[in-house]
Amino acid sequence: MRILVVENHDGSSLGCVGATMAHARVDIQVVMAASGEPLPDTSAGYAGLIVMGGAMNALDDKRCPYFPALVALIGDFHRHNRPILGICLGAQLIARAFDADLHLGGPFELGFHPLTLTEEGENDPLIGHMADNLHLFQWHSDHYELPHNAVKLVDGRDYPNQAYRIGATTYATQFHFEVTSEIIEDWATSYPEVMQQAPGSKEALPRQLADHMAPAHEFCQEFTRRWLGLCG
Repeated sequence: MRILVVENHDGSSLGCVGATMAHARVDIQVVMAASGEPLPDTSAGYAGLIVMGGAMNALDDKRCPYFPALVALIGDFHRHNRPILGICLGAQLIARAFDADLHLGGPFELGFHPLTLTEEGENDPLIGHMADNLHLFQWHSDHYELPHNAVKLVDGRDYPNQAYRIGATTYATQFHFEVTSEIIEDWATSYPEVMQQAPGSKEALPRQLADHMAPAHEFCQEFTRRWLGLCG
């Protein structure tokens, strides 16, 4: 099984998702698109696509001239029923690929926040195992409206569209379920200006990590295993 992973930012890695895929001996091809590495033209030869997060917004074609090609590639994977998973910016790029409205520069949501499954989410084969009131990590200010053909799976308090599905194979999450404690600590250290946009987050993070990282890690492992099962 060969999975294409598009990374949009040097500090955004697969984390727990990558560890789970490595344990399953999945062939991962990472394309550092923001560094100029070329994207494949089509989905041929891949069992699935993961689009990672990044500091840019999903409409910033000037900063990321590869975005139109990535949006077209998302469409190609979807048309061929090859599973897609978008995380944070990746979810916003999927929304763009399906002509949904994007909202840039809202209030910064940072840290572990409680999430709730919708009725559709409870019955979803990939995400329905999510524990009630699970806290998962957020690091974003941009958001999106749901594409017209999307099914909302997870609701959030401040940003309502936290996860959605299009068809049977395209999934997107606003939350960063892939992060590890090390990734979070690296982001907090590397981007102090971002931490300042969410007052109190720096002081709250150690307690949040202690309270929520273990169940978040368990969720990530199970969700990733189920997504790989979808890839076949």
